[in-house]
Amino acid sequence: MTRFNKAAARPAAGHGIVGRLRRRRACLPPSLASLVPADGRVLGSVPLADDGSRWAVATPRFLTLLGPEGVQVHRGWHEVEHGRWDADSSTFTLSWCDDSPPLVLVVPAQIKQGEGTASVDVAPFARALRQRVESALVYSVTGKLPSGLQATVSVRRDSGGRLYTASNLPPSRAERLDDGDRAALEELLRRARDGVGLPTD
Repeated sequence: MTRFNKAAARPAAGHGIVGRLRRRRACLPPSLASLVPADGRVLGSVPLADDGSRWAVATPRFLTLLGPEGVQVHRGWHEVEHGRWDADSSTFTLSWCDDSPPLVLVVPAQIKQGEGTASVDVAPFARALRQRVESALVYSVTGKLPSGLQATVSVRRDSGGRLYTASNLPPSRAERLDDGDRAALEELLRRARDGVGLPTD
């Protein structure tokens, strides 16, 4: 479900030996690092391009967006339906399992930090994002509903370790299904639960 171009997830600036010698890597400011909710070590972090004062931080169980006023977004990896990195626009786009609008994270090539500039390396954050989203996905089944709509039901592990089922259809869309599609979706849910030994009734 998660699509990332590994080759593209490299430092956004400072390519080559000369670039690496000249530039230092951007790092999460201590003032924001102190706001990261306790969840083990930081796996990766990137500044955002609006003004560099906001950062996206990946920890083992959560994605957190931090700004001068504190925590702005704090969601478990199991809530991410899929993620995409666009190297041309230096943008991460995350779609959620619920009806929330996609989270768009535009990452600058470099930021001002201290007395000079620092290059931004997106690779650790991209790697953490891919690995954590994939680790939350335990099992999935896909089928075509009578209307022709393709549906995927997945068993996911939440931040507390509990298993639950979710479909790729946002709740608002699932509620509008007709009886035939709803019955077919229920059958996919049953198959997914059965695949991991969860109760099917």
